[in-house]
Amino acid sequence: MELIERVERAEAELVWSLGHDSGPGSAVLGMTRRRFGSVVAVAAPRDTLSFWSQAAGFGLDGPVTSAVIGEVLDYFKAAGCTTAKLHIAPSLLPSDWDEIATSYGITPGPTDVQVVRRAEPVEQAVTDFHIEQIGSRHADQWAQLQVDAYRMDDDGFRTMLAAYPDWPGMTAYAAWDGDTMVGTASLHVVDGVGRLRSGATRPEYRGRGAQSALLTRRIADAFAQGCDLVTTGSFKPEPGGHNPSLANMLRQGFEILTDRTPQIWRLP
Repeated sequence: MELIERVERAEAELVWSLGHDSGPGSAVLGMTRRRFGSVVAVAAPRDTLSFWSQAAGFGLDGPVTSAVIGEVLDYFKAAGCTTAKLHIAPSLLPSDWDEIATSYGITPGPTDVQVVRRAEPVEQAVTDFHIEQIGSRHADQWAQLQVDAYRMDDDGFRTMLAAYPDWPGMTAYAAWDGDTMVGTASLHVVDGVGRLRSGATRPEYRGRGAQSALLTRRIADAFAQGCDLVTTGSFKPEPGGHNPSLANMLRQGFEILTDRTPQIWRLP
């Protein structure tokens, strides 16, 4: 299996896990989920931030066609959604994508850089913070730190994040300065791939190694859970610009795999 396909399948299963039956998505956001072959879609019609409704896994068991896109968008519309993100690897976009996108009212979103690294024993990054896995006891605090860092003050967003420690295949982490939680991170494992998410640090603690330590801890833990690959992403800076999160990933041994531009559908 090619590297990009492995990463795309892992991303699809992560999207699928968003709507797992024991989570809060159904009650809080009206969330449902559905599979279309390799494509998985999660609809959250009551999400005021337009964050959770998304689909992934396109092009893995057949070409991306207008019919495939239409079937997925029909599901979102029937679920009551007015917008959704479609995650499609650039190498899997068809030659007539511009025509398909125009016909359905799909426009490109902000581009991320996807990076990968071997999961293996790794030297832990030096920091004066304590790194540990967290459970439900600290879940609300963990979620609130991210809400503050991302400036996404929304009850549904906070509730979904607070459920992360109980998601299938998910482990949540925190960096602590004594009794103060200063950084967050998570690891989602599926089929030998560890997907890294949820990196946030309190502004006053940035630049002190919290995310480097959380990165190396998760690489080691992914290896311990049987992974041979870890992957994550961060926004692509403008030419001449700088993304410190991406630079930190590259320092920790990650390599650029591809750019990734979510395709944004909005109901006319």
